[in-house]
Amino acid sequence: MGLFKEVKKPVIKHNVGDGVGVTSHRPTYVAKTAPCMHSCPSGTDVRGWLVALAQHKAYGRTPEQAIKLAWHTILEHNPFPAICGRVCQHPCELNCNRKAKDGSVAVNKLEQFVGDFAIAQALRADKPAPSRDDAPRIAVVGAGPAGLSAAWHLARKGYAVTVIDAAPTPGGMMRSRIPRSIIPAEILDAEITNILGLGIELRAGCVVGRDLSLEELQRTYQVVFFAMGLQKPAQLELRAGSDGLAALIGELPAEPPEIPAEEATEAIPRVLNTVSVAIAQGRAVAEAISAHFEGRSAAPSTAPAAIRSDKLKLDWYPAASRIDSGAAMTAAEAFTEAARCMSCGMCMDCETCWMYCSKNCFVKLPKGEHYKIKLDVCNGCGKCAESCPCGYIAMN
Repeated sequence: MGLFKEVKKPVIKHNVGDGVGVTSHRPTYVAKTAPCMHSCPSGTDVRGWLVALAQHKAYGRTPEQAIKLAWHTILEHNPFPAICGRVCQHPCELNCNRKAKDGSVAVNKLEQFVGDFAIAQALRADKPAPSRDDAPRIAVVGAGPAGLSAAWHLARKGYAVTVIDAAPTPGGMMRSRIPRSIIPAEILDAEITNILGLGIELRAGCVVGRDLSLEELQRTYQVVFFAMGLQKPAQLELRAGSDGLAALIGELPAEPPEIPAEEATEAIPRVLNTVSVAIAQGRAVAEAISAHFEGRSAAPSTAPAAIRSDKLKLDWYPAASRIDSGAAMTAAEAFTEAARCMSCGMCMDCETCWMYCSKNCFVKLPKGEHYKIKLDVCNGCGKCAESCPCGYIAMN
């Protein structure tokens, strides 16, 4: 089942009016934020990677190419798709507009599928260009989801990053407080390996304050991010010292941190709730650090308003029940489920506007570029905006 109706709609090209302008309004493309993206802690382009799967044939991509593209799209914000697909509380699904029709898209299972595919295929992220000799050196203390996420984003920007952790193996609470029945060891190890593969140095089994002094940190690194279980962005403060050191400081423990003797054997629900948030915070910290060195503001850009189901043409989309058996998805199930995405607020080349326009205002462009609007021949009838199923066209 695809994004579009199986039965081809008739081309509706009847004339409207007598050639005199109907209104002074003209159609314009106004992208909206899909609720899945709006509610994602990491701000992942959920719509983008779902459509990459759903429309792979239309773009001339093989299934494998589509999954790789989806994986790389997720990695722009989140280096842990296989893990988040298992532990995230998926607010994207809770806010999915598809719920108003026949059930939300199973984003969580699809993300797990994409992440597991990448691991099975031993995919590796593209390495950034080697960092300059004069590039700031950055230390991240803590190899949990926040620390590794920050290290990932900083390394992708070309910074030289060292991750320091007291435990003998990285992973933080994902390893010590979430059981292997939820996050298998091979999944955790594979996604961490992908992160470190960017050239990030790991100093495991190193306790700050015992094996490494704060003075040595100051001498060696221009930035130190203490990512030791911090949960609230308000706990972080970016300080610039007289010696050039910039540190993102949280509340440091009075004593060296306790090192878990073994991996977790039982789940702690609170921990499951914080993994995605910690990943998002790590990305926010990385953005603050890079903005500090680049002399720009780290203020997030304002996203377009989220579009809700009452602004969509739900009846236009073919009915399709949610696929979520509880088990890992097969490739066939994944592509079928991804096709349930309604591309809320963004053109999906459904041709509806073209079919309903009586003035031939819409010119088809190459796939992915959507349509060009010839405003000089438009009479402002508004049929395009009225018929657009995903709410992408507005009359202004």
